[in-house]
Amino acid sequence: MGGCASLGLGGLVATRIVVRSARQSLRDQVLGAYDELGEEVFALAGVRSIDPVTGKPAPAPVMTESQRLALAARRSMEFNRDDVLRFKRLGYVGEGADGFLVVLEDETKTLQEENPWLFMLVRDVVAEENEDRRRIASRIVETTLELQGEKGPEMTQAILAEKYRQEAEPGMKIQLPDGTWVAKVGSAGGA
Repeated sequence: MGGCASLGLGGLVATRIVVRSARQSLRDQVLGAYDELGEEVFALAGVRSIDPVTGKPAPAPVMTESQRLALAARRSMEFNRDDVLRFKRLGYVGEGADGFLVVLEDETKTLQEENPWLFMLVRDVVAEENEDRRRIASRIVETTLELQGEKGPEMTQAILAEKYRQEAEPGMKIQLPDGTWVAKVGSAGGA
């Protein structure tokens, strides 16, 4: 006879206790804040400009300057996503260990000579993407109490760098935390 069943407690739900490290909890907060910014971009895109009850223009949502900049950065990242992926797939750009894109100079020397317009586009898109990443990281630090210290920006950037490396497709260049550049092995979503 099972212990609970013999006592008539068979309908109870078992409790599962999960112990998480502080680092894992912080990582989850940073990634949750990152995802939340993306959700806000799509939510704001769906906001109607006309009040359905009165038929008059609805007021714009109120936001702080840093929220506005972070949301603009996420929109910009969505706009540039196809170009960033294409440049990574062509080997012109890699994910740096610091969480920022790097133009791979050895891979772009010929491009610079043969197609200067495309080379400038690569550099411009990388600069814009990196600025967007800075703004988002700054917003995450600002809105996450546990990160509002001297080490907050550094910890946020390390977590986001790990995220970007994990999202890289197999064959894309990534820089490991020790500074070594490698072609990613394995499926996107795994390191």
